[in-house]
Amino acid sequence: MATDAAAFLAAQQQEDGHWVFDLEADVTIPAEYVMLQRFIGREIAPEVAERLTAYILDRQMPDGSWPLYAVDGNANISASVKAYFALKLLGHDKNAPHMVRARRIILALGGAETSNVFTRITLALFGQVPWHTPPAMPIEIMLLPGWFFFHLQKVAYWSRTVIVPLLMLYATKPVCRLRHDEGIAELFRTPPDMLVHLDRFKPRNWRKNAFILLDRVLKRTMHLIPRRINRHALAEAERWTRARMQGDGGIGAIYPAMANAVMALKTLGYGDDDPDYRRGLEAIDNLMTHPGTQTFGIPAEGNGGYSSSSSSSAAPDLYPAAWSDSARSISHSFCQPCNSPVWDTCMSLTALCEAGYDGRQIEQAMAWLLAKQVTVPGDWSDRSPELVPGGWAFQYENARYPDVDDTAKVLMSLFRAGALERPEYREQIERAVNWVLGMQSSDGGWGAFDIDNNRYYLNDIPFADHGALLDPSTADLTGRCIELLGMLGHGPDYPPVARAIAFIKKEQEPFGGWFGRWGVNYIYGTWSVLSGLHQAGEDMSSPYVRKAVQWLISCQNSDGGWGETCASYDDPSLAGSGASTASQTAWALLALMAAGEAGHAAVAAGVGYLTERYDNGWEEPQFTGTGFPRVFYLRYHGYRLFFPVWALAVYRRYTSGADTVQTLVKKQGRASGRRPAFPLAVQAHAS
Repeated sequence: MATDAAAFLAAQQQEDGHWVFDLEADVTIPAEYVMLQRFIGREIAPEVAERLTAYILDRQMPDGSWPLYAVDGNANISASVKAYFALKLLGHDKNAPHMVRARRIILALGGAETSNVFTRITLALFGQVPWHTPPAMPIEIMLLPGWFFFHLQKVAYWSRTVIVPLLMLYATKPVCRLRHDEGIAELFRTPPDMLVHLDRFKPRNWRKNAFILLDRVLKRTMHLIPRRINRHALAEAERWTRARMQGDGGIGAIYPAMANAVMALKTLGYGDDDPDYRRGLEAIDNLMTHPGTQTFGIPAEGNGGYSSSSSSSAAPDLYPAAWSDSARSISHSFCQPCNSPVWDTCMSLTALCEAGYDGRQIEQAMAWLLAKQVTVPGDWSDRSPELVPGGWAFQYENARYPDVDDTAKVLMSLFRAGALERPEYREQIERAVNWVLGMQSSDGGWGAFDIDNNRYYLNDIPFADHGALLDPSTADLTGRCIELLGMLGHGPDYPPVARAIAFIKKEQEPFGGWFGRWGVNYIYGTWSVLSGLHQAGEDMSSPYVRKAVQWLISCQNSDGGWGETCASYDDPSLAGSGASTASQTAWALLALMAAGEAGHAAVAAGVGYLTERYDNGWEEPQFTGTGFPRVFYLRYHGYRLFFPVWALAVYRRYTSGADTVQTLVKKQGRASGRRPAFPLAVQAHAS
């Protein structure tokens, strides 16, 4: 079975050597896609509108609401308002049964006026609420000095790329006029034109209350700012935005930023004859999935420009009968929040290397990944201008925003594939390792895109009601970087590793696990940390390690698998609790095997769970990826394939008495005395 699963994964490879699987969020992204088309005056083709409608309605829950994540998610007011609004724009009558059910639950939850900030901004763009209801965001933010309490470089990359185009929309306050029957006034408990202050003071939270008071003062005084300053700030925002729209991937290569940028340029009077506008719109269109797209990543012709390695007519044969009807359907389209080819490729490459693959497919994957290395400075260089670029981004193209997570995982996949033995790759590898070292934060941990991006007070500003404005160090990314350095032979005595382990110990939860910022949740974080500690040569019999191991074993389900609901971000008492999934079971297995428990009965039961449920892949409707805890979750359609393949391959090696490929890489490096060279400037920064 393990061999069949690996062969099935290998068959998903594209002709040019990479893998890409669908990346699915909640209904807000396809709903916003519908709204964007209306805002820019572009008609949606009837067949696309039908498929988008089918997708949105398929995700509606029995109570009429829409959740943030599938299977066990609860009603979410903002997702429900956006889904309802999109259906109205698609022509649905408010008296249709599904619309009546949606309206009832939205009103029961407090009405559309209780939606989050980004939903309020969307509603203001369409005249459904006054522009004074979202928090104030003056365009003059563009001109603030670096020492000011708020500055663009003090927020995360995703916040930066979303905020700047949004500032242009705030400055111009456009309204897309709708017909009366397209509006959503029926979703409000209070008439929209009577809404004033929607951000309320919080008891015993002086800082948040101070920011709310500042917000109200700004709204009353912004008109006093001289027009020349306003025009200068608007020009600077446009310049900043256009500079980041030059690549094919769109600004930040994430949908919200890309949509804001297109709407901002449209508002300023630009259209199809503007190359940035046109390129931005094409990048958005490339995020759409279409009928015939393979759930395991072999797209039909015409899907976002991907090349296909098989005929689209063969698509139905690749859908196992056990999958849900929604996964098998060819009547749905949805807009992805972004593409994930670099991540999918390095994970698939890792799994196949551990499964014993070599030859042409591995060479093609290595070449594709190496060609995607980012060698130009990005926003991260403002904090470390001496650091030589060398990371990888998540998407096909996102040159200004490589991330530590992808870079570490790409490097480890390349090491498994034999790149360390290839002199022609040495310079690229050294650049990348140096870049990871240079991105270590002062607390010893790593964030994803920036260094020391941890001004936590900024999460109290009214605009940041999602609590995801920042990119601080996290345990899962820090574990990843420890693992990378461990593969290169660096142990706990190496200063960057020593500082990282100290950070890891500080971040451990009382029950023994670690928080997962980029995957759901504590199972993901604990896997990353234990894998890193093992590779770095940490004593895996240490009490803090054994505490983590015992916690993982204790939360195994009776079916032998592991699972964890996204609700654990809201309620940590749910850590490790949830229906078993293939990906989370694989993470738990990899973590336990890294901790020396390959022979434990829990591991055998977990392997049994995976083997018994294999049928050309594994069924996994749950969302096990994390965009932003508590507000935005992801379903990586490849997780249910490459993670189980990886875990089963490692288990087979352990039980046969063989080393994993990862261990062999480290042993070979020690035997040859091979160590990468690090420039002194980066050593100083990282130590």
